[in-house]
Amino acid sequence: MQFRYVALAGVLLTGLCTHAKAEQGCPDGFTPNPAPTGTPGATQCIPIGSFGGSLEYSGWNNSYGAVFFDAEKGLVGIGEGQKNRRRARKEALQHCQSKGGTDCKEVLWYSNGCAAVVWGPSKSGQGFTMETRSQATLGAAVASAKQACAPNSASGECEVFYSGCSEPVPFSNTL
Repeated sequence: MQFRYVALAGVLLTGLCTHAKAEQGCPDGFTPNPAPTGTPGATQCIPIGSFGGSLEYSGWNNSYGAVFFDAEKGLVGIGEGQKNRRRARKEALQHCQSKGGTDCKEVLWYSNGCAAVVWGPSKSGQGFTMETRSQATLGAAVASAKQACAPNSASGECEVFYSGCSEPVPFSNTL
């Protein structure tokens, strides 16, 4: 008999309870906020204590490099770590001209990677042979340029004149 009273009391108390609200899928430290999409039932999660006034985002900016060469005078100009190809070309051209180059021409441009300029004595016995290459890593750029240069070199080997990288630059902004 006593069990019936306990069971009846439990049923009555359950009926007095209000409905429970689900978490709605937000991670710890975030609270649901009605989404501005107009879709019924759609919510977005915002940080607790935030009114949604700021948003942080991050990513990578591209970085460019270029190599210019004055073949008659044997001068090289380098531009690296620039925001765009135009700036990299301008820096490399000015660098070549600042050394006395009058016929500087672009021989390589690259982005988010590395470049190498190698040279060696020419097989003809006059002047030298030069190769430029770009790759994802500095070691790969140097190896690729040396491999391309070696068959045209009198010694079968080429030396590194320049090697460097223009790597992507991380950024973070708050709106």
